Amino acid sequence: MSLKLHLACGNNVIPGWINIDGSPGPGKTQADLTKPLQYADRSVAFIYTEHFIEHLTREQGIEFLKECRRILKNEGVIRISTPDLSTLVNDFVCNKLDRWSSLGWKPESRAQLVNEGMRLWGHLYLYDRGELVKSLSLAGFDRGFRKQYKSSTYPELAGLESRPDCDDLIYETSPLF
Repeated sequence: MSLKLHLACGNNVIPGWINIDGSPGPGKTQADLTKPLQYADRSVAFIYTEHFIEHLTREQGIEFLKECRRILKNEGVIRISTPDLSTLVNDFVCNKLDRWSSLGWKPESRAQLVNEGMRLWGHLYLYDRGELVKSLSLAGFDRGFRKQYKSSTYPELAGLESRPDCDDLIYETSPLF
C-alpha cells in the first residue's frame, strides 16, 4: 500500500488518506506541521495540502516543503493549493470585489480586498506563481506544473479541493533526483 498524506486537512478528512492536522478530530492524526514528520525518508507516494502554506512565513514554508521532499518517494508527487497573490492584485487593479462571495467574503473596497486578503484567516505569506516555483526549487522539487481546479494526471490527486474555485494557485511536482 502506498502512503498518501493529506497535510493540514482541517475538517476535510479524505477517505483512504492519512489526514494530518494541528487540531484533533475524528479521522485525523494530530501533528505540528512546522516540525519534522514522523515518516521515513522516501516513504510517501502522494502529499496533498490545501490552503496551508500561506499560514507559514516564507522561511517556514520552504522548511515545510523540504520536509515534504524528504518523505516523498523519488517518483512521489505533491499537490499544493494556495491563494494566488496575482489573482488578488489583478482583482485590486480591476476593482473586482466579488470573487470570494461564495466563501462569504465580499470586501467593500479595493483596500479592504488587499488588506483582508493578505491578513484574514491567519495568512502570513501569499505566493504568486514565480514565488511558489522558486520555493519548490529551493526545497528540492522540480518546477512542477500548474493544474486546474480538481484536475490531475494522477487519479489519486484529482477532485481533492474542498473549497470553491477562486482561481487558486495549484501545483503538482516531484522531487529532483
